[in-house]
Amino acid sequence: MSRYFLHIRDGDRFIEDFEGQDYSSLDAARDDAVVSARQMMAEKVRQGEALDGQVIEIWNEAGSCVATVVFRDQLVAHKPSS
Repeated sequence: MSRYFLHIRDGDRFIEDFEGQDYSSLDAARDDAVVSARQMMAEKVRQGEALDGQVIEIWNEAGSCVATVVFRDQLVAHKPSS
């Protein structure tokens, strides 16, 4: 298990995750960040806020940014079932 920190960058604001969370892999941390980004986007849409430039930066314990999840990239087009 490795500890990763999911920091949020929203325009000029930087919301730091001081505690972090243990994940089995970077992919697991990224999956969690994608779910979080989608939830935050849904809330922004409900409140009529812009979806522009928000990202979750995934940092490791050494203090390096190892991945970035861009909110807008997480929009998913659903195809109807055949």
